[in-house]
Amino acid sequence: MTDTPARPLMKGGSESAIFVSYCWTSAQHCEWVVRLANLLVSHGVRTVLDIWDLNPGQDKYAFMEKAVLDPTITKVLIICDEGYKERADNRERGVGTETQLISPEVYGKVDQEKFIPIIAQRGNEGEPLVPTYLASRVYIDLSDETTFETEYQKLLRNIYGQPERYLSSQMRQFR
Repeated sequence: MTDTPARPLMKGGSESAIFVSYCWTSAQHCEWVVRLANLLVSHGVRTVLDIWDLNPGQDKYAFMEKAVLDPTITKVLIICDEGYKERADNRERGVGTETQLISPEVYGKVDQEKFIPIIAQRGNEGEPLVPTYLASRVYIDLSDETTFETEYQKLLRNIYGQPERYLSSQMRQFR
């Protein structure tokens, strides 16, 4: 992941927030997740992350349930890597608990846009490592350094509800 310059696409706050769901696969992966969360915060995105917001004495499952079901959390970024896919598909540990909370929302509301798969790692054949319950969902691919900036901008546009404008006003006359 490269450090995106401090020239935000859409700087500013919001009353809504995002929750970052991920698997503690390795120290390196956790650092990647924290860097992504810090990047989002630097672009004005209120970000809920367990290591920032889950305090000693709190129930971790209640925390996950609130983060997934809270209406003020408008997006849940599901950071997909090999560990997340495996734990989600097998309903293991914290990721398994989140999967049990998220999957009825995904299956029950085909048009939902709250849960966004973020590809952090690809498999040996180059396939995105996505849990089965998210396999049909459009994802954002942050696994490749060469396309990270473009994909990150796509993520910011989604969070802020600002779709990319593919055609300039001059080119629209030719449609």
